[in-house]
Amino acid sequence: MTEAAVLSVAQVRESEALTMSEEPISSLDLMERAGTRFTEHLLQHCPIDRFAEIVVVCGPGNNGGDGLVIARHLFSHNLPVRVLLAVPEGGRTTPEFENNLERWQALTAQKETATQETEYTHNYQEGETLQWHRPTLLIDAIFGIGLSKPLRDYQAHLVESINQSGAYIIAVDAPSGMLLDGHTEEKALSVMAQETYTFQFYKLAYLLPETYRRCGEVSVIDIGLRLPQGDYKMQLIEAETIKRLIHRPNKYAHKGSMGHGLLIAGSADMPGAAILAATAALRGGIGKVTVHSPSKVCDLLPAAIPEAILSRDSNNDSFSQIYLEWHPGINAVAIGCGLGKSKAATQGLKSVLDEVGDPMILDADALNILAENKTWLGFLPANSILTPHIKEFERMAGKADNDFDRIEKLRAFAQKHGVIVILKGAHTAVAMPDGRIFFNTTGNPGMATAGSGDVLTGLLLALLSQGYAPAAAALIGVWLHGAAGDCAAAQYGHPTTLIASDIPKCFGQAIQLIVNN
Repeated sequence: MTEAAVLSVAQVRESEALTMSEEPISSLDLMERAGTRFTEHLLQHCPIDRFAEIVVVCGPGNNGGDGLVIARHLFSHNLPVRVLLAVPEGGRTTPEFENNLERWQALTAQKETATQETEYTHNYQEGETLQWHRPTLLIDAIFGIGLSKPLRDYQAHLVESINQSGAYIIAVDAPSGMLLDGHTEEKALSVMAQETYTFQFYKLAYLLPETYRRCGEVSVIDIGLRLPQGDYKMQLIEAETIKRLIHRPNKYAHKGSMGHGLLIAGSADMPGAAILAATAALRGGIGKVTVHSPSKVCDLLPAAIPEAILSRDSNNDSFSQIYLEWHPGINAVAIGCGLGKSKAATQGLKSVLDEVGDPMILDADALNILAENKTWLGFLPANSILTPHIKEFERMAGKADNDFDRIEKLRAFAQKHGVIVILKGAHTAVAMPDGRIFFNTTGNPGMATAGSGDVLTGLLLALLSQGYAPAAAALIGVWLHGAAGDCAAAQYGHPTTLIASDIPKCFGQAIQLIVNN
């Protein structure tokens, strides 16, 4: 699945070199292609007519060269574009930058002699204030992905002025000043872009919460870069990934062949968690689901979900124990949704860990109990699936210094304990025991609602019960859960209107996205 690889800056440079060698294509022509594709995407997706002018800020390197190509193409579309050169006096420039600057100056020279109102090229002077009273689109092409140290002096003044200019900012490949392979300090200066158009591959920084305020919404533009052969430890979960993994429906299937899952969930305070997870399991294609819950929850289940098989706990309010021999034919177990952390539930979880030898799914309070009893992590069956949100993960693995550090803790935790960890978020990260991490590409902010995680657990139970390998179940479940959330948001008109019970209703639509892809 290397076509969906997430690359470091060094790997991007290797990809560019490979493309120039094998295609073959010169660096200058590759820059022309990149600038052209950027412009096409901009004209197609950005409401250009809203802006009175477009200012392209070009640094001295190849990112600045990209910016000059973009400016030239926008100018050829008769758009009100100007170039602001961010090259300090005596500063070094690349040959590609110089070549494209000559092309830009030759093109604009064909117009009438420049006046203050029609000054197509301007050199930024340190300390100069950039403010526009008319709606302005500013395209940041100063440094791109190549920066590896904090901005200072001339650069810092320029970026600070850009951020205070009031313009709508779109970054070329990367917001200037933001690091891509590691943490950008909270107080570090960078362009604060509303959007970033990056070339060919996602970079890790674009998949983490801490960088969103710097890069905004990210679009990936195909410029035909080739991917070197290699072992890419970070990849995306895309529709094509799922299409390869998901089973075709069997014409002769019956409820016995579609798996039987055991869901241990719910408490007197949180009965809905069991209902949501069981509904998702059934909508996820499971043949049968047995729900083991306290008596107070079981009393509610028949009316809410008549298809579920009930297993009453001896405790009225909380899960306390279950004997798996009472439930022959169970293919997979999920535990934790709405479980609570009572003494009875804690003891019950330990008894389940002692009995279950196959991969299981642990969510919510099952994870919180594990966090309070970390030695129990050693009892987890290999390849079990854990589904924490950030706080639940930190309780188990320790607090992270930043999002990049958290990803490394995630990788280390999955490898150490031999489990699959689904760290839920905007780009949910799925860490495998072999060190690989997959980032999801579906979902929306409307899914940040109570019960959404219970739905994911139920769906994972359905997939594991149907015979999917744990790694495949995790990838399919995460993508399908997010895609169903997207379908629900479209159906109900806006993400903010979503509630968790909307998501399972849209599993079918999400599967159709794969079938029709």
